[in-house]
Amino acid sequence: MKQLKYRSAAFLLSNKLDPSAIERVFRAHPMVPSTELNYVNKANIKLAAVQMELRPYRSLSDFILHLQEIVAQAQEHGAQLVSFPEYVGLLPLLISPTFREMGEDFFDALEEGKLEDCRNILNYFSEELSELLFSCYYNTFALLANRSHLYIHAGSTLLANGGKLYERCFLFGPDGEAVLEQDKLFLSPLEQELGICPGEELELCDSPLGRLAILPGQDSFFYETAKAARQLGAQILLCPLRPVHQDNEVAERCGPWSRCQEQALYALCSHFVGQLDSFRFVGKAGIYGPYEATRATQSGIVSRCASESPSVLVSRVNLDYLDIPVDLYAADSNPALAQMLAAAYSEFPQPLEHLLPLTTETDNEEI
Repeated sequence: MKQLKYRSAAFLLSNKLDPSAIERVFRAHPMVPSTELNYVNKANIKLAAVQMELRPYRSLSDFILHLQEIVAQAQEHGAQLVSFPEYVGLLPLLISPTFREMGEDFFDALEEGKLEDCRNILNYFSEELSELLFSCYYNTFALLANRSHLYIHAGSTLLANGGKLYERCFLFGPDGEAVLEQDKLFLSPLEQELGICPGEELELCDSPLGRLAILPGQDSFFYETAKAARQLGAQILLCPLRPVHQDNEVAERCGPWSRCQEQALYALCSHFVGQLDSFRFVGKAGIYGPYEATRATQSGIVSRCASESPSVLVSRVNLDYLDIPVDLYAADSNPALAQMLAAAYSEFPQPLEHLLPLTTETDNEEI
């Protein structure tokens, strides 16, 4: 009986998510194209990290208008790239009450440790829903990038390919074409048990905004992936996340923040906030950078949302700061300590002269 119910719901949802229906919504609600990419200065790249509310949608139009509203907020503050959270591509399922209920069943089974039930739901998703959801995801975000004339990092989605299930991320350019695809590389033990497969390669996109790599979820917590990205030439990491625990700040300090300090990179972290059944999604969107790029705050944090309310965080980053050499012994900005050590130890190195002026001004906006 449940299979028949799912089949009927899938048929109804396929009509609602048809590519022509997506196009009609964009025609009915035109977007104002941004001009921020007409001139790009590597010393003034403006990035937007989305702290997105997880909520059910009444219709496809409701879903697309929510995305348009987020992008419009980023546009108002001059963003050139907007990054959405992990698994944003699954949100159209919430249009259907039946599949919203299926999602709740999945989380209930997960909480109770019934992994076989979880695998059955994912198998059904792979066979019946993956292609439909992916088509909606891809077409929606491609049009979103094209109509806004921005770079849109479309978080991630689940995609069945060759009988295997992958978590795949996309970055769309201002013409609506996908300029970067990335499969998640490091899977948690739970993801492996659920049958999700890891990717095999780390990709890079050389864009006017710098060289970009995507490290979804756990990938941004591993030293090896960030090091590989840096060796490939990456300057900005796009890190879509979906934490479901409270200790989010500590977790990020062990993940994207640490990777920025080790590899001299910027990291853009987007999050879901809200509740689905008994699962509460918590997190604060943030933009992190190496110490030398955040001397004003001495924190390695370019900016971070102040609360867990839905918001769009827009900040300016300077790619030139990534090339400042760091002397681990003379990088502390405490002049009294430096003088004391220099007086006590004749071989203590003198502080480096910065290659670039370090300003105390900030240009961070939380909407």
